[in-house]
Order: sequence, then C-alpha cells, then structure tokens
Amino acid sequence: MTTKSRSLRNFRNPIGCLILLAALGAAAGCSTAESPSGSGTNMNHVLPSGSSEPGWLVLPSGGSHTSTATLDYIANGGSSGCTQCHGSDLSGGISRVSCFGNPAGCHHGPLPDWVQEQAPGEQFPQGHGISAKKAPGSSGFVSCRICHAVDFSGGGANVSCTNTDADCHGVGVRSPHPAKPWRGFLGGKTHVDTARENAPVCAQCHSPGSVNNPANHPATAAAPGTPPGCFNNTLCHGENPVSHPVPFNDNTHYDVVTATFGAACSDCHDVSAPSTKVGPVCQTCHIAGSPLTALSCTSCHANPPDGATTAYPNVAGAHVTHIALTSTETPITCDTCHNGLGPSLLNLNHYNRAKSQVAPGDVLFLATYYAKSGASTFNNSASLNCSNVSCHGGQTTPNWQTGTIGVNFQCENCHVLGTTQYNSYNSGQHSFHISEFTATASTCVLCHNTTALALNHFTTLADNTISPTVAAATVGGAGTAITTWTPGTGTSGTCNAVCHPGNRTW
Repeated sequence: MTTKSRSLRNFRNPIGCLILLAALGAAAGCSTAESPSGSGTNMNHVLPSGSSEPGWLVLPSGGSHTSTATLDYIANGGSSGCTQCHGSDLSGGISRVSCFGNPAGCHHGPLPDWVQEQAPGEQFPQGHGISAKKAPGSSGFVSCRICHAVDFSGGGANVSCTNTDADCHGVGVRSPHPAKPWRGFLGGKTHVDTARENAPVCAQCHSPGSVNNPANHPATAAAPGTPPGCFNNTLCHGENPVSHPVPFNDNTHYDVVTATFGAACSDCHDVSAPSTKVGPVCQTCHIAGSPLTALSCTSCHANPPDGATTAYPNVAGAHVTHIALTSTETPITCDTCHNGLGPSLLNLNHYNRAKSQVAPGDVLFLATYYAKSGASTFNNSASLNCSNVSCHGGQTTPNWQTGTIGVNFQCENCHVLGTTQYNSYNSGQHSFHISEFTATASTCVLCHNTTALALNHFTTLADNTISPTVAAATVGGAGTAITTWTPGTGTSGTCNAVCHPGNRTW
C-alpha cells in the first residue's frame, strides 16, 4: 500500500481525525493564547513543530517557564494558566506531561538539597526555603501555591506544607514555614531575610488580630484597604521608621549604647531571652554578655578565649599562651592577630562569620610581626596554622587548636642557621658548632640554659630581631657545658666550657 493511500485511509477514519484535530487544536491553543487575555503574560510555549520555545525549561534554573507560570498566577488572581494544558491538578491533562516527578525532573526534582534530612534541632539552608523567600517572579511564596494549593494543604503536588505528620517544619507545626517564633537568627531558617514582596501571602495567616501574630502586633491596625506590608501595621509589625537591612552591617548598629538602645532598637529587640519581640535578642550573637555593658570583643569572646566552652566564639586554641606574652615585655592584644577585624562598616566578613558561627575567626596580623620572608598569613582550613610570623622565625606553626611547641627541645621549629629570618642565628661560632654537633635542640642546650630561656626567650619579640642582651642572658648555667660565660659587645663574648677548657672568644 502506498503512503498516499495510507493517509487517505486515516482521514476516512472519523475517530482518528478527531484525535488528530484535537491534538492540533491543543498545540495551536498553547502556542497562540495569552493568559489572561491582554496580560502580556504568555503561557504559550509550544511551537508549531511541537517543541517548546528556547529557554522554556532549563535545569537547574527552571528556565523561563518558572517566571511565566508565577507571573501568570498572580495576574490571574490566583489561578494558573498551566492547567489549560497540564490539567486542573497539573498531573498531565491534554499535554500528557505531568508537572511532578517526570523524567525531565520538573519542579526542583534534580536540584540537590531541595529538602534535606536533618536531626532534630539542626539547621541547614535548604533549597526550597531559600527559593520560597525570594521576591515573586521565578520564585516566592506565591509560586508555592501553584502546586501546593492556596492554603498550602497539598494541591496537585499532593504534598502538604502544613502537614504535621510529615514534620517538615517542626513538631506540631501547622504552617508553611518553620515553627514560631520564626525569627531564629542563625542557620538560615528565619523570616528576616524574606523578601517583603511576599507580604500578601503572609497576610493569609497574619492579618491584624490573628492568633498567629506575636502579642500586641501590630498595636494599631492599618487603615482599611492598606496593601499588606511588613512595616505598615497590616501584619505583625507596626510602622518602623528605623527598620534596617539584614544583614545590618552598619556603624549605626555597632555604635548603639545603653542611652540609645531604647529609642533605636527596643521596639524589635531585647538584649537577652526570653523575648516576645519580632527580632532576635542581642545575645544571639553576643553570647558572653550584653553588648551594652560588655564592651569591645568581650560581649562575644572571653579575654582571652579560654575554652570554657568548645563552641564558637570561645575556642581556646593558643590564645592564653599568646596573651601571656604581655608579661614578658611583648604586648599582645586581640588586634595583634585580628588587626582591624572587629565589627565595622567595612568589615562585613566579621558580621557574617558571627552570624553563621564559623570558627575560627578571621586573622590579619600587625605588620610588626611579619617575618623577613614575607607577610604573615593564617591557614583557615583544617591545618589551622600560621606562616611567616617573625616570632616563629617564618616557619609554619603547628595547628592553632591542637598543636604545641616544646620550647626547650624544639628549637629548630623557630630558628634556622643563617640570615633568612630576623631570628636566625649566625653570630660567632654557631656555624662551627652546628657542623660538629648538627642543628638539634641537644646542640642548642650545650650552651643555652633552658631555665634562663623560660624567663628571656619571648622578651621584646615585637622588635623583630634577636636581642643580643636577651640571647646572652640564656647562655651558661646549670645543665650546660659552659663553666663561665663573659658577655662582650653585641653577640660577642668569651666562654670557658667543658669541651674546651680556658676562655675562648665567641
């Protein structure tokens, strides 16, 4: 049978014709109609060839179909033009393409960490929450309604955002967001960074007088007809002329004192828990004390961090050891290693690290302690070590939290022969002695007294040199091979030792 005769036979089949015409009509409708008419929001992505227009479905961003679907839903006053082709429940319809669970991975199927399993009390950023909090467009609360129903009870997705049995948002929570008070500052689950354009959806549950609102919020209801907003008395919050961005990395935040806290902050924040106010308490970050009374670093960190808790921001590390150097005429403060990294308008990194409880903190050394070989740096990976610090002779240090240096028997960890570092040893007969006995701690203590080292080793480290006076004070005495040592000028002198009786010039 010829192709022509087969085609004629098909057109003589009335059922086949109806199916073909219906398919063509559906394709034509999907490729020409606006939804709603005149809106400029075009749900019509099927080209005459039967394929979608370029960029309609792009993974993992979603492509243009995501923004089109959301804007169409808004323009239609809460009904989706997607249903014309994909069915009232979006499970396929005349297109026979479900919006859920199909191999193409529509609707965030292929996105990693869209919903994460987590232990009770743990908080992790989850893709669906981050996306939902964006402004309406390609995402936002309103986009969740398209698939999960206007009241988030399930919809075509058949997944309820308010189902307590699923325990997605916390035990016993019947809301499309985490448990109240939904203002947790750390870990990502917080409404403070939700785009304000989502307010119309929030109004569904948080209109004035709602039992879902914090007590006395808002104190005065907005005038009838006022569009829902975050700070206009239509939802939880009253008018707030001092509302601020989040993160609030601004000197007006850091300069707040007791005298200004009441007028500037207390409408939304308490200093410490318990609190019924909408903002996080100050001691969410300032865990060591009120920032109004414990000034500078001490409202967050012990001085020095002493390991009373292993939690950020009070991890001990080698803080105590280094701060103790102040007593040996080497002044050490927080700024020695964290130079200029306190809260400030220019230091967003400090704010972000505190907010997310990242440990250890940022390190920026004073140039005074740069090694001769270059600027000092800190490796903030698992190694947690410093490099190019003059006190350590430019050598890489042990791990800040777990490493140690035995001062009396690990001399070569900080001192090298020659002139490459400020504290390199090179005077007199050092080269001769090293060639005879090798560069080990046992060689060093033939002449240097470990008891004297304890008193003089770390004196005046800020001068970036080995002080001749300090060095000479460690030579000779109990435990050494030297009988007498007579200092001369600078690093010179004479010694009488067991290995060479009689005075020898150094």
